Amino acid sequence: MASSMRITPSLVRPLGLVRPLQQQPFLAPRLAFSQLPKTTILGVRSYASNQQQGKQILLRDHGVFANYVPPEQSPSITDFSKWRLTKWRNMKNSVQNLLSVGLIKYKSQYEKWNSRKFLAEAEEAYKDMNDAFARGDRAILEEVCLDAMYSSLKNQLKTRNNVRWEWRYHGDVEQPKIVCVRCVGTTGVSKHGFAVGQVTVRMFTKQSMAVFDKKNKLIGGDPNKIHNVLEYVVFQKTISDPEDIWRVYGKVAAPEKMIKQ
Repeated sequence: MASSMRITPSLVRPLGLVRPLQQQPFLAPRLAFSQLPKTTILGVRSYASNQQQGKQILLRDHGVFANYVPPEQSPSITDFSKWRLTKWRNMKNSVQNLLSVGLIKYKSQYEKWNSRKFLAEAEEAYKDMNDAFARGDRAILEEVCLDAMYSSLKNQLKTRNNVRWEWRYHGDVEQPKIVCVRCVGTTGVSKHGFAVGQVTVRMFTKQSMAVFDKKNKLIGGDPNKIHNVLEYVVFQKTISDPEDIWRVYGKVAAPEKMIKQ
């Protein structure tokens, strides 16, 4: 029977929310020990070229625009002050989401916003990231992740030594859900000019992991044990760039982790 873990999985510790996210370590999922053979090759997905990466690197690392995500359970109305504060924050976030989606639609001269299409792409990118990290495929990681995230995952790959990781995706516990949308531009409400969008997606998926030594002996995890993994993943795209796509920028802590920090 699958166990349920409502956490922000990582091999080290959850991301902090006080410092700018670009200064924080981007951590691979705790459940990503290695990649088992899959029926599809995730690496064949097409990603935009990074030919202009050298020119854009200083523009792509902006920090997380908003790290608020709704709590998994609303406070009881008997705790009126906390209940009222949560309702206010959720309402404020919903209004900002609507305004930001409108701004993304307005500034997207090349591809119009479609939430269903975005969620499908985001889920594939999330799976590709975990799969590539498990297999040690730096080329795919560089395509699916933005600079700081890629750098952190690449550094973690260097510490693996002679072990083989296996990771499998077993479907969704719940469908991916957009919880936060923000759009920031340098030209205000002008339709032209530089603009960046960030979207935080609630990913609640079923995963399994295992790690084997060079003699193929299981030394960690269990390839037959499925875990429920809850993560909030931030995706970013330069809206004003026709060549850019949504990539993984980083993660924010689940609401329970935020409370404890």
